[in-house]
Amino acid sequence: MSLRKYLLAGGLSSALLLGACNGNGDSEEESTDEETTEEETVEGESTEEETTEEESTDGSTESDEVAFSGEYGDYSITEFGQYTMEPEASEEEEETEEGAEEAGPTELVTIEFEFTNNSDVATSPQEAFGLDLAVRQIMEGGETTLENLTMDLPEDFEKSEEAAASSERIDSGETVTALVAYGPVDTELETVLQSRENPMAEEEIEPLDHTIEMSGSESTEEETTEEETTEDSEE
Repeated sequence: MSLRKYLLAGGLSSALLLGACNGNGDSEEESTDEETTEEETVEGESTEEETTEEESTDGSTESDEVAFSGEYGDYSITEFGQYTMEPEASEEEEETEEGAEEAGPTELVTIEFEFTNNSDVATSPQEAFGLDLAVRQIMEGGETTLENLTMDLPEDFEKSEEAAASSERIDSGETVTALVAYGPVDTELETVLQSRENPMAEEEIEPLDHTIEMSGSESTEEETTEEETTEDSEE
């Protein structure tokens, strides 16, 4: 009898030991699964953050269904951009006396759009754009209309083909993708794309008033940094 008791007790102990081992194994697997899930979540969040940063650092922004139908054409804005045009070196500037202010870079706003000629005659996209629309900057006490500086863009401009297409006339009913550049832009002021009023228009046209997001110029940021550095050194 005592031998059977010992055997039964030994078997029960073995069963309990095996059960405890299995329990530890399950808990280890669960903890491993939780760690894997946490790692995947962190990686997913970091990937989304990197994607967002890449999109925000891009100088251009896609427009959110900005369209206008004017007297001379239909305009569907595909992209707003910003371009810094460096001054061209000339003999006159080289001979400038010391102490004279040097010409700085010019900030431009670029507008890429699909243009459909609504007029009865052949018209270029930039000509129709200037008649139907205006790029303005809002300031205290008024506003100023920016100049069309598309022809001043350099030959190595990223979208030179679209810029060149803006000056080519197309027949009535035809559509083309073009780009125009306006400036000089003061990045500290609000920049807007507005429709021009035409009291002679036969039909009432729905006005356009769209704010263009502009970032600070590099020269302005450098000046701000220098001022902050000077103030810190004086303190």
